[in-house]
Amino acid sequence: MSRMNSIEKRSALAIAFMIALRMYGLFLILPVFAIMGQEINGSTPVLLGVAVGVYGLTQAILQIPMGFLSDVWGRKKVITLGLTLFLTGSVIAALASSIEMIILGRLIQGMGAIASTGLALIADVSRPEQRGKMMGIVGSSIGLSFMLAFITGPILANLFGLSGLFWITALLAALALVVLWAFVNEPAKRTRRDYQWSELLFCIKQKQLVFMDLGIFVLHASMTALFLVLPVMLADQFGMPIETHWKVYLPVLLASLLIMVPMIILQEKFKKHHAFMLTSFLLLGLNFLLFTLGISSLLLLALLLVVYFGLFNFLEAAMPALLSKTASEQYRGAAMGVFSSAEFLGAFMGGIGAGWLLSRSMEEVFYALAVLLASMALAGLMILRGRSRG
Repeated sequence: MSRMNSIEKRSALAIAFMIALRMYGLFLILPVFAIMGQEINGSTPVLLGVAVGVYGLTQAILQIPMGFLSDVWGRKKVITLGLTLFLTGSVIAALASSIEMIILGRLIQGMGAIASTGLALIADVSRPEQRGKMMGIVGSSIGLSFMLAFITGPILANLFGLSGLFWITALLAALALVVLWAFVNEPAKRTRRDYQWSELLFCIKQKQLVFMDLGIFVLHASMTALFLVLPVMLADQFGMPIETHWKVYLPVLLASLLIMVPMIILQEKFKKHHAFMLTSFLLLGLNFLLFTLGISSLLLLALLLVVYFGLFNFLEAAMPALLSKTASEQYRGAAMGVFSSAEFLGAFMGGIGAGWLLSRSMEEVFYALAVLLASMALAGLMILRGRSRG
């Protein structure tokens, strides 16, 4: 098997670092915003939910158009535009004195929809046999940024406040721009456009791809909803100051690897990808049902979170990997574009829905998540059975 050459290695590390910086900035406010956002002028549970999830709306809408634009205008130029919008939105949120201004800032942050363009750039700078490795490096960097954000977010928020987190996010976007132009070389001649609209419509009709699109939508809706509730639980029910929340997140995320890693190995060994995914969605639904029983033990809460993150991280890794294998070369770009849009739209809907339910009661959020995830297991079973009969 051939190895990555020096250009591919440098490009993979630079693109991974650039995307990780941006994703770290997006994730940074999740573990603290539900608490610190209550002090913002005009905030309500619903508006807090909008502020958390609204970036997903513009991300979902603009992923595919930005990908098309990069085919015509160039990858680095579009990524530069996206990072500049992300930086601008971060500054607006950092200077905000009302919840409406933070929502505007988050909306503009989301307009920097460069995920699909970043994947296209990887395809441009890599040989087909090395593309999977490069995608794996980028995926690992996103996972690492997710873990670091949840561990460091509460600590940084205690030191610099909510506005300080947005200033940090703006600085990270500026650093990502430097990395882009200093270390990423875009080929003079790019590959042909990844997909046309007719190919996009074809992908929407493929039942296996629809299953994964629905799955990533539901998965990210659950994450946004959970982190509208979880920081409040830790602060109100267990009396934990926000700067100590990392003491829960760190061991939980590390322990979750004991679920994620074996599941990835076993699904590959037995070639039962769909069965493992359907089971994971069902277990996630049952896990959220346990949240409704009234948790009085921090240890029990931590155990439930270990199960959630173990299954979440498994699905987060398994679904795009299977999608890349399922979609043919001709339709892979379209499939990734729809998948990314579904992911961010889920984050938006999760924030909106959880904010509205939280204004009624915390238990209703967990009941809704239990029903949503269990229903995904049932819907997925029906979709995949229909595929096998067809």
